[in-house]
Amino acid sequence: MQESDNLQDSWQPLEADADTIRRTYDQPLLALAQNQRPAFVLRGAHPPGDCNRLIERFSDNGYFDRDTVGKESQLSGGPYLDLGTSLGRMGKDLAEFFAHADRTHALFRRLFEGLADPVQTIYENLAKLAGSKHVKTAYEEGGTYGPAIFRIYQGQEGHRAHFDSVRRHGKSNYAVGRFEHQFAGILCVQKGAVGGEPILYRAKAEGEVEEVLSAGNFAAYAKQEAIERVQIELDVGDLYFFHTENVHEVPQVARDHTRVVLAVFIGMSEEDGEIFLWS
Repeated sequence: MQESDNLQDSWQPLEADADTIRRTYDQPLLALAQNQRPAFVLRGAHPPGDCNRLIERFSDNGYFDRDTVGKESQLSGGPYLDLGTSLGRMGKDLAEFFAHADRTHALFRRLFEGLADPVQTIYENLAKLAGSKHVKTAYEEGGTYGPAIFRIYQGQEGHRAHFDSVRRHGKSNYAVGRFEHQFAGILCVQKGAVGGEPILYRAKAEGEVEEVLSAGNFAAYAKQEAIERVQIELDVGDLYFFHTENVHEVPQVARDHTRVVLAVFIGMSEEDGEIFLWS
């Protein structure tokens, strides 16, 4: 099993502000890609009071109601609800995808009016970690991608163990497929339950690990191989970044409240001057 040699007992997230992280690592994102840390956690990155007011707007607009799917073009259904534009769900038709993304940009401007902009919270903190690289919403000929996406988890919804990589999932024809490394930024807007936050494994999804994932046998494999893992417990306003090509999951647990996060994918290559963000 790859990633099992020379494991350290201190494979733990670094909890610090972006400036401190940047002083600690010359290239913070590369440090995540090299598994030096499972994640960077920025506590209180976004005002909790503005998160609470945003949740009130969600409720007023019916975003927690599955009946709203189909009435609000930017809300889509599944095992969880998405508010925003998903490349995975809509990327087959680029013209439709870009039109949908334009509506998401317009909706977010209205939704965040009078509040601190949570998308900018993610972008600005990432820019501090990026050094001289330029952080921007992904684009290509024809349009601009969605800037980020809200994920709304009700009941016991979650994600089984998986990895995310546009390049490795056969979508390298998209502009975001050019990047060597993929990451995610997650901002907690409303906490669902203790124990319901993401679990990150010290296992890159390649070779034997990827085969086990595809077969649906990762839980038993991780236990057998004693793969290190950490759970990132977030409170409202907390933000974290992690490498999505490591195996990760969101547990299916009973939640006291609907879990709401703002999520964004991040593409980066060492020799590329741009860092793209999309949803």
